[in-house]
Amino acid sequence: MDASPHLLLDAAWLTAKVVSCGTLGLYLATLGHPCEVHAEARIVRYLIAAPPTAIFRWREPVGYEVTAYHAATDEEKVEPALCQPVRWSPTFLVWRRKGPQPRSVMVRSALIAFRMRVLFFLCFHVGSFCLLGWLAVTGDRRWFVALVVLAVHQLAYTHTGVHILWRRRWLFAVIGLGAWVYLQGGVFETIAVCTAGVLMVLAIAGQWNLVTSRRFRLARDSERGPFAPVRFRRRPW
Repeated sequence: MDASPHLLLDAAWLTAKVVSCGTLGLYLATLGHPCEVHAEARIVRYLIAAPPTAIFRWREPVGYEVTAYHAATDEEKVEPALCQPVRWSPTFLVWRRKGPQPRSVMVRSALIAFRMRVLFFLCFHVGSFCLLGWLAVTGDRRWFVALVVLAVHQLAYTHTGVHILWRRRWLFAVIGLGAWVYLQGGVFETIAVCTAGVLMVLAIAGQWNLVTSRRFRLARDSERGPFAPVRFRRRPW
């Protein structure tokens, strides 16, 4: 096995490209996930059904609050709105958050966000599967490994709503070792690709099981452990 400095540098560069392109690909595919399209459609229906006099205000960190007049009690009631835009998505930028917003403005923003989601679904979600399938059929069959990883990742997101495998430090170690083996050439290329793919699928399945476990939900709902506010750290989920 070649362990020359030149090959190690090539492996590091290949690792950076694989991790960055893979993370970006999973992010783009998730932007157009059918669950996200359905969620935007629910927001549109909710806003259209809201009272015409409803006023929405953005409050950190809870999101939108809606003030609506109730004729039965002759009073205004303030409560959290059911339309909460996703902060990690580009659609978050179309929502107005300064000052009170009437229902008409909110409906307009929701329709724009919904159209963006449909575009993401066609270009990124469907496009990712089509691109990987085309590469696997017309080019290198090892692209099927990436196709399987993408399919398992999106299936896990369907059942959990959690972005699995994002910003994992161990990814660099696994992909780095795989890149070094891949650069040895010959049969090592196939061994590295298949082994890395299997490890990715197992990691996704393991985190899928963790996120859906009762202990995880209790810790998240009660803000204990890694979800405790006093720990001043980004939540990993």
